[in-house]
Amino acid sequence: MGGIFINYRRGDHEDVVRELYDRLEHHFGEDQVFRDVVSIVPGQRYPDTLRERVADCEVLLVVVHRGWADARGEAGERRLDDGTDWVRREIDQALHTGRTVIPLLLDGATPPRPDHLPEPIRDLAHRNAQFLRTARFDADLAELTAVLETEVSRTWRPVPPPQPGYRPGRRPAAVTALLCCALLLTVPALPIDQGWYRRGDLPWTLYGALACCLVLCAALVGVAMVRFPLRRSVDRWERELHTVKHRTYIRQTWPVIAGLVVFALFCAVSAWGDGGAFAALVLLLVLGLAGGRTAAAHVRITRREADLWARWPQTLPTPVTRVELRRAIARLDLRLAGARAPLSREQREKARWELDDLRAAVRRVGDEAGRSRSAWLREDHPWLLGGYAVGLTLIGALALASGAAFDAVGDGRPRVHLTLTAIVLIGVGLALATLELGHRRQRMLRAELVTEATERIAALADRVTALSAPARTKRSTPAPRPEEFAEPD
Repeated sequence: MGGIFINYRRGDHEDVVRELYDRLEHHFGEDQVFRDVVSIVPGQRYPDTLRERVADCEVLLVVVHRGWADARGEAGERRLDDGTDWVRREIDQALHTGRTVIPLLLDGATPPRPDHLPEPIRDLAHRNAQFLRTARFDADLAELTAVLETEVSRTWRPVPPPQPGYRPGRRPAAVTALLCCALLLTVPALPIDQGWYRRGDLPWTLYGALACCLVLCAALVGVAMVRFPLRRSVDRWERELHTVKHRTYIRQTWPVIAGLVVFALFCAVSAWGDGGAFAALVLLLVLGLAGGRTAAAHVRITRREADLWARWPQTLPTPVTRVELRRAIARLDLRLAGARAPLSREQREKARWELDDLRAAVRRVGDEAGRSRSAWLREDHPWLLGGYAVGLTLIGALALASGAAFDAVGDGRPRVHLTLTAIVLIGVGLALATLELGHRRQRMLRAELVTEATERIAALADRVTALSAPARTKRSTPAPRPEEFAEPD
């Protein structure tokens, strides 16, 4: 349990002791400050409780009031000379068990001299004292709290990770299977008439199959561009965007989004001619709905980021994305950049806990980089896998329908069917090539992230060690808390 043990003698100064307890309890937490009157449960044996709490505490505050060393008992003997006096016994136990003991001098009190103390607690006179004066109560208490923070941590627990978002599970497989079966059963079974195919022309189903192949080819070209010629630019752009706040990201990217919207409206008006105005209205409606959804997501993400800054440390989710890992590292970097040396015990504990959590997340990312292709698709892109399966099924169904159309007019020669088979195989090849490039890119990105994050975490660990060195001068105020200021950009 640890915490602070307030050692004091009953008397006129108890109001100050009560105020001291209340303020320290508010700052460090109820279970981190012990004062006999309020901390011992009725029915407990107070000798056992006092010994246990002194043995467990990190700091013993010895409240020294005026006349503390010369306080007398009913028989006139000095109370510190009585071996059964609990004030003496608590100080003796703390000194001989290596606890930090701080004399706290109230108004008019002077530091105890060695020759005024009995031998077992004589070392108390060599401990540097802290004043707690009524006229400067807040300032003196702030100095005392700053000193105590180096030894005592507020009660804290790591915040559990956020609830996982929607996980598709088996739904993509079921939807994909239904769509594939529907396409294979319905498209080739459609009644063939003269509108499908005339001599000297091609059936529309063949045009559809070729269009699907073009879509797959465009996807392959896009992935290949990101994988090869644009790799460095895209990776650098991602690394920069992953570490900034969501508001900063929006401020930096809204001109690009606005430009794309204007370009889309211009294309809609140009492409549809007289109907361009209607097309533009439809596009504006779609963009308005998308904008509303984006605004709601912006509010949610902004609140989430504010919570991540104020309540820390928060456990990273499993699986962890590259954005979440980089943002967590960037937040810890900002905390340490704004921290004053030496770190308080709470800051040290939280920083080290978060470093351990980051290392565990990096190990998970490294394990994910070694997944098989099927596992990567199922776990990360189930709907993409389903989309490719549906697209390839559609190409096959359109090829079958095209073959039936050729056969209906007597053009179903072997080379026609071989051509249709080649179109299907081309679609399969384009899909497999795209997925293979995507798989290789995600492995490369995860491997690079592991190297990058490991280096940054090691640098942060070194900074925590440097900031944890003992103080050379006394602080005048407690360490600032994250909830007291917003996360810097």
